[in-house]
Amino acid sequence: MKKWSVVGLVALLGIAGGLSGYLIAASSQAQTPVTYYSHIAGILERNCLNCHSAGGVAPFSLEDPQRVVRMAAAIKYVVENDIMPPWPPGPLSPPMLDERRLSPEEKELILRWVASGAPLGDPSQRPPSSPPPRPSERTPDRVVIMDPPYLPNKARSDDYRCFLLDPQLERDTLVTGYRVYPGQKSLVHHVILFVIGPDAVSAAEARDRAEPGPGWTCYGGPGLSGVGANALSNSLGFWVPGTDGTDFPHKSARLLRAGSRIVMQVHYHTAHVTQNSYDATKVHLFLAPEGASLIPLQGMILAAPVEIRCPGPYPSDPNDPCHREAAMRRAEPDFALLSDAIHQICGTTVQEYLRRDIGDGSAQRTQCDFRVRQNGLALGVISHMHMRGTATRIELNPDTPQAKILLDIPRWDFNWQGNYWFQEPIPLKAGDRVRIVCVYDNSRAIMGPDRQMVPPRYMIWGEGTLDEMCLGGVAFIRQ
Repeated sequence: MKKWSVVGLVALLGIAGGLSGYLIAASSQAQTPVTYYSHIAGILERNCLNCHSAGGVAPFSLEDPQRVVRMAAAIKYVVENDIMPPWPPGPLSPPMLDERRLSPEEKELILRWVASGAPLGDPSQRPPSSPPPRPSERTPDRVVIMDPPYLPNKARSDDYRCFLLDPQLERDTLVTGYRVYPGQKSLVHHVILFVIGPDAVSAAEARDRAEPGPGWTCYGGPGLSGVGANALSNSLGFWVPGTDGTDFPHKSARLLRAGSRIVMQVHYHTAHVTQNSYDATKVHLFLAPEGASLIPLQGMILAAPVEIRCPGPYPSDPNDPCHREAAMRRAEPDFALLSDAIHQICGTTVQEYLRRDIGDGSAQRTQCDFRVRQNGLALGVISHMHMRGTATRIELNPDTPQAKILLDIPRWDFNWQGNYWFQEPIPLKAGDRVRIVCVYDNSRAIMGPDRQMVPPRYMIWGEGTLDEMCLGGVAFIRQ
């Protein structure tokens, strides 16, 4: 007890740093030694090897103990900074189902192991394998698969491809869950299942026919004019490495209208594509029997204006890429109209955004509030931006004593997106406000999905690689 009191006092006063470090190290040595085989191997198996294994989507494997030791410093960095496992929601977000997080105890073990020199220890002390629990397997009611298979485009380092899938729903149907099975696990980075109604099928079929081979190139969404926001709000779900799929919580289900289609967006990493790397990712759907007493999930769409300026003075030349008029000319007509329409919805103006002091352009914020129209329970939430996004938040009743954060992603990464389900439903009341906030960095050139450097330019709403969005949704059930 006396030694710990001295350590605490020395640390508090900030003096005798060398003595403090010595005493802390001595105390750590008195604890049970942490070794790879006794402690670390199991943590990596449960949390990392779904991606970091031979044939996995990660750029390197962590199956070889010697490789793990060599990467100890890098492991320490990503653990300390909550970069890995990839779980975008920050600590201000409510508890979510299926969180990909290390426990405080697991973090402490990893950091102690690195600090002690990353010893391997005795292989005989490795605990029995304990893979993460998997959703119970059962016979699906529908199986939809890419047909024909697709060979990812090696000319793109990141190939985003959309495929039109027909679940053959002859009646309005409640979907209770889904599973996604990538055909090429070493190439598939993530999968998003967008739902489009019968009215959008013709446009999707035309888009499919317009490009050679299965599917079409898509980036921020399905790339179907007029359905991007609705498709995200009504998305069936996501797949990322380490997950299989979802059973919708709290006796809820997603209603798919007769004749609906699924647009499956697959993000491929193409570094390891060969002439035999044809992918045929498939989706299993689980359907409720007709007349089942389940509650259909509803979607509340959230959006905020996208008026992202370049650093420096606003140019006077309308042909300058950093001028809004140039951005409007680049945009597809529907998105040019949408950019102005969102201002009307949010009660903002373009001039208001143009007058803002954006500093160096690295933290440009936009937001919009929406009213809840009826009582309900929020079950999940989603938010979406592109490459310039840096942070996003969705908040219930902001600026009031009843404020509650529904989602906070303080470090946005386009490559790690998800549909997040609350562990416990959150009540919504008619008249409540829900605010979506997006923050962008347009201060410098960034690397686009084709590995080309993209300089800053004015950005408005759009589906394309060089456009942006501030889009979200709340999944809820009525009460």
